[in-house]
Amino acid sequence: MHEIYSAYYNAMSCLINEAIENKLDLKAANEIINDTAFSDSNIYILEAIKNEEWQVITQNFKTPIKNKPEIPLTLLQKRWIKAIMNDKRFKLFYDNELCNLNVEPFYNSCDFEYFDIIKDGDPYDNENYIANFRIILKAIKADKSVWINYISGKDRAYERILKPQKLEYSQKDDKFRAICKGKRSFYIINIARIKDCKITDNPEIYAEYQINRRKSNVMLELYDERNALERCMLHFANFEKITEEISDKKYKMTLTYNSDDETEVLIRILSFGPMLKVISPKSFVGLIKERLNNQRKLGQGT
Repeated sequence: MHEIYSAYYNAMSCLINEAIENKLDLKAANEIINDTAFSDSNIYILEAIKNEEWQVITQNFKTPIKNKPEIPLTLLQKRWIKAIMNDKRFKLFYDNELCNLNVEPFYNSCDFEYFDIIKDGDPYDNENYIANFRIILKAIKADKSVWINYISGKDRAYERILKPQKLEYSQKDDKFRAICKGKRSFYIINIARIKDCKITDNPEIYAEYQINRRKSNVMLELYDERNALERCMLHFANFEKITEEISDKKYKMTLTYNSDDETEVLIRILSFGPMLKVISPKSFVGLIKERLNNQRKLGQGT
């Protein structure tokens, strides 16, 4: 890649920005270089500043540059951003008008075929859904409470004042959920079930407890054929796990997951076929057998 996009240029861009605002000194320069460049870059960059080799920052940490530098995006970066913008969930966080890129996307949604995601995911194009999602997200960032009018899983209407703690996405269900604190418990609310919500300054006393969802473990035996180990590590990247090598191309993996996500974990494990075997607990082995038997019956048309 062209040298303009190297770590040194990124580091110097940050240093120049600080120098323009007269905030740069030796301590600040060290912190910036450590954050944006390589581990040994302090030696080379600070030496270059001391000797004024690059003539963009003087030895007393001043700069003759008046305008903050901007590093342009490469065509590949623009195409990648365009592809991300085309994701159906992008408008939950940003308006497409904020980034008008006249380039072909790196890929399109139609290039992928998903076999383990249900078809009735959240309505990401619905304006009311987008508005409610952004209100919940804003409340989390601002540490605020919200008044929520929503329909429960049993089709009952509720109004509550809750304090959203985080948003959670289920890949299998293709749905977002809000994890919220209440007065006596915590609530998991599907964003799609929220009819209306708004941030409120109404003081509420929430129980002092951690939102600890019930955890479960499953022990797996992995056979590293057809790059199964690497695929498994990527597939379960968002789960807490311990992986141990038993023998050549054979591994033991212990996954920890929220009990509510058991079905999703089950489907993910089955997607690896004979390369991934459930060892324990017996209850999870039973779920695997039941699922496989149901699939066999469906295949036989019974």
